[in-house]
Amino acid sequence: MNNNQIIEPKTEYRVYRNGDLDLTDLQILTKLYLPMIGANAFALITSLWENDAEKHEHFTLMNGIGIDGGELYQARLKLEGAGLVQTFKSETELVTYLLAKPLNASAFFNNGLLSEILLEMVGESKYLDLAKELLPRNYDFSLTTETTHDFLEVYSVNQTNLTNLPDTIKQVQKIIPDESQPVTSQHDNLDFKLMLNILNNSFVNLDDIKKNHELFVSTNLLYGISEVSMAKLVEQATNLTNNHFDAQKFKLLVSRNNQINFKQTKTEKVQSNPKNNYHFDNEEQQLIQTAKNYAPLIFLSALKKEKNGFPTSSEERVVSQLVEKMVLKTDVINMLIYLLLVDRNNPTLNKNLVETIANDWAQNQIQSAEQALEQIKTRDSKISAEKNKRRQKAKQRTNLNVRETLPDWAKDTSTSNQTSKTSETKHSKESVEEMLKKFNEKK
Repeated sequence: MNNNQIIEPKTEYRVYRNGDLDLTDLQILTKLYLPMIGANAFALITSLWENDAEKHEHFTLMNGIGIDGGELYQARLKLEGAGLVQTFKSETELVTYLLAKPLNASAFFNNGLLSEILLEMVGESKYLDLAKELLPRNYDFSLTTETTHDFLEVYSVNQTNLTNLPDTIKQVQKIIPDESQPVTSQHDNLDFKLMLNILNNSFVNLDDIKKNHELFVSTNLLYGISEVSMAKLVEQATNLTNNHFDAQKFKLLVSRNNQINFKQTKTEKVQSNPKNNYHFDNEEQQLIQTAKNYAPLIFLSALKKEKNGFPTSSEERVVSQLVEKMVLKTDVINMLIYLLLVDRNNPTLNKNLVETIANDWAQNQIQSAEQALEQIKTRDSKISAEKNKRRQKAKQRTNLNVRETLPDWAKDTSTSNQTSKTSETKHSKESVEEMLKKFNEKK
């Protein structure tokens, strides 16, 4: 890899694996992981599983899949984020890939981030179909009596051996890898104790809630839902008959709630940032505060609504994937959204452009909304200076040439078009500034 995030074709790699993929693993990869990681990453992981333990050049991977070094790097990132590959690099530049088998269906749907990203990718109807198809079925044995014999009833075992295991068995148990592959957040803003205190006096089984801690963290990260709102959704997703929490129903309620009315969703907590030497005016400080107060999907919906538009499903996927990668904090992601939709006045978020800017900011260690805004202002200043230089050079060239007289209709049209574009841009930024004021007043 070089600084442009490209894997060089000549660099060598080696693949290590534990076990082999069976038909069930391939089914899970195809139906659950593929919608999330994309075609290139899916082709890469299947190719890696077919490799032997010998050294190979990355060129063989690129040639087999039909992608270049940059696309290969992006595909590898998605596999790393999904917990399917671990990457190691030696001093000799040899890259080693340790492959992990995909989670089984139950573990996947119980994983907060993975299941929520899948829901965003495929939609509610397809998500329910996949859960029905892949999750173990619950059979009703209420009218029967179980006659199964347990282990000790069938096999004769000395009871002392159960507590004093031979050293050989203990040694093997120590080297067994942990097959659970949690994908957790690096920026956990959820006050889980507060949430448990709120639910303590309700009918909800708290043991179920504690088991799903990761789900609530990821929900707070993606949607910015507060502990109080989260507790209300938990109660709605709890079975009144047995008081057990239904995680799948909770995810569907979260998705529906944020599609119907995003303004009712409360904001995540604002963390105090260390003092810095940046100098921002009141409007810029207001923008920074808004970026800190709102979760990315809520921030995106608000900006699109102020521009009389709506967030597309592809835009929501782009933002969700960016949040999932954990490379940028949520307030920095909001500033990236602001940069593209307001500062550059783009109608939608382009995936390639979002990933390019996110990579650039991550490499430059942009870790706060203040740093992001300073980066935007610096870039805008450079662009403005370059434009002025080009105008001066063009003006000098024009003075040396004979000027041609344009007809009156051409002059009027040109002036009118320029005035119209300036007016549109000004109106767009004024509406967004008004929106930011409304955000903070309501908060």
